[in-house]
Formats: sequence, C-alpha cells, structure tokens
Amino acid sequence: MGDRPYGFIAFWKATDAWYSATDEVKEAFMKDLIKINMEAKEKGVETYGNFDCSWSCEWRYFTFWTCENLEVLQETMEKLVEIGDINHFNIQHHYIGRKTVEEYVQ
Repeated sequence: MGDRPYGFIAFWKATDAWYSATDEVKEAFMKDLIKINMEAKEKGVETYGNFDCSWSCEWRYFTFWTCENLEVLQETMEKLVEIGDINHFNIQHHYIGRKTVEEYVQ
C-alpha cells in the first residue's frame, strides 16, 4: 500500500425495498455484491469486515476499507450504485479521508 492510503468508512441501514424484495432478488443482489467486493480486493482494496453498530447510533452497520487511490474506490462505488446497494436497498453515509503523515495528531 502507498505511503498515505485513503480510508473509507460506510454506515448503512436497509430500506423498505430490501425488506420487501423476494428471496431471489436478495440472493442475486448478494452474489453481485460479493463479486464487486472481490474485484475491489483484487485491485488493492483492504476490507476490515462489517460491524453492527445499532446499539450505539442510528445506523445498523459500518465497514472500513483502505485503498491506494480514489479511482478504484470511485469505480467500486459506481458498481454498488448500479446493483442498488447504495440508495435503493440501503441508505448509506460515507466518509473518505487520507492517512495522516504524523502518527499522533491533535
């Protein structure tokens, strides 16, 4: 990974569209989601899992990734929009940042 990777965090919760989708639609979506995530990993995106944060905030889950460049992140986000992950099956809130030069900051 580069000297100063980008960090990406997403908070999300399911929409009514997810809860009303058929099992077949959900299964197809999950297959597409796994494929997109595997492609991102092949391009250098490091993922650190999904975390349940429903007990501490209004969101249901969050995930954290790091990547070397914004192009891969943007490409991944565009693919997620296409399959309905962002703004159809899930309401999401994203943050992107650059790793600081100093280890400790004020």
